[in-house]
Amino acid sequence: MVEQSVLENRIRVVTKRMEGVRSISLGFLMATGSMDEPEGQSGIAHLTEHLMFDGTERRSNEEIARMMDVTGGQVGGFTSRDYTCFTTTVLDDYRTYLIDLMGDILLNSQFADHAVHQEKETIIRELSAQLDRPDICAHERLKSHIWQGHPLGRPIGGSIASVARLQRQNVVDFFKANYQPRRLIVAAAGNVNHQDLVTNVADAFWMMKDDGKADTKSLRPVFHRGVTVECKGVSHVYFSIGLKASPYAANERYLIHLFTVVLGGGMSSRLFRKLRQELGMVYEISAEYQAYDDDGVIVIEGSTATELLHSVISQILLEIRGMASGVLPITEEELWVAKMQLNGQHIISQENSHTCMGSLATQAFYFDRFIDSEEICSQINEVNIDIINTITTSALCYGLQNLAISLIGPSCEPVCNTTILENMIRESL
Repeated sequence: MVEQSVLENRIRVVTKRMEGVRSISLGFLMATGSMDEPEGQSGIAHLTEHLMFDGTERRSNEEIARMMDVTGGQVGGFTSRDYTCFTTTVLDDYRTYLIDLMGDILLNSQFADHAVHQEKETIIRELSAQLDRPDICAHERLKSHIWQGHPLGRPIGGSIASVARLQRQNVVDFFKANYQPRRLIVAAAGNVNHQDLVTNVADAFWMMKDDGKADTKSLRPVFHRGVTVECKGVSHVYFSIGLKASPYAANERYLIHLFTVVLGGGMSSRLFRKLRQELGMVYEISAEYQAYDDDGVIVIEGSTATELLHSVISQILLEIRGMASGVLPITEEELWVAKMQLNGQHIISQENSHTCMGSLATQAFYFDRFIDSEEICSQINEVNIDIINTITTSALCYGLQNLAISLIGPSCEPVCNTTILENMIRESL
């Protein structure tokens, strides 16, 4: 059973009791991410998240670390484009203990100068390491290209140059402006009593006062098509293809998930069977629907030998065009497999308290309500072959008109000659 409450200071609390477990997974989702960063301060949201465990007025970073270790659980955090989240899974005995600690962290973090400098250096090393990962570089360049000029296109971690410019006052200002109680969702799953948790959160966060300001949303992003290339000292070429899709909360989200699974969502998917098993042109290839509050994209990723690049891209575009035109419609068998895959993955995930807590938090953020497994599976199962092929035709025709390709590869003709790829995109329309 899922229960929800809203505290006087507008903090939302959502819980789900799970029988037969001694643990509790807690999530503190703050509705601020890289989308909310001021111009010229790319990476400030991620840096702020890193600094949250580096000391408060009451506790040093050593004391915070010791308190976390004592619980026997794990505490972590991550930053996304839409939000920042701090998570932990502990024995139920330490629930009050952890909530009090997180209240102190989210209210009283000090952001000492030495900590800011140290975390900046850590993040810069992290960003430098990512430059050695061509798959990550291709992915980030794709999003920077398709959403150029919009906050959604910024890399979550920022760049080495932008992080190096950040100062302590930037962090303090970002924290004060964005870490507001109206933006905080506290989610818990496991051995939890809703009212007890509400009391714990109210006690730990009563001093968190809202500034009363209205949240402003940025303009909807414009999707930019085309080809972007970066030459590196690698032997293979890594590609990331993006087709414009719907935002996270769109009514057609399950349909998009289903035809993305058919296209490239597993070993039985069309792209894997064709490019890996039949033609042997790639080692791995995948397709995934990645959605945010403001927009979404279907991302197809993989790598291949440089001499096979144009053939691989051509095969991918042929498959998409075939699905879009109705020449290669989704079959009853493919739809059934995709439904079984999505339903099974969802049900299995909800048996894990940490994943269940994550679902509670993100659903509260994107939908302002909880969508139970029965409703999710029902909506997936209601999709019939006529509906999915109609929507697939419409969505992929639109996607082909809004398609971008990002390449990371060696400096050679197949990679650097973007004209051929741009012509291939035009011919697929």
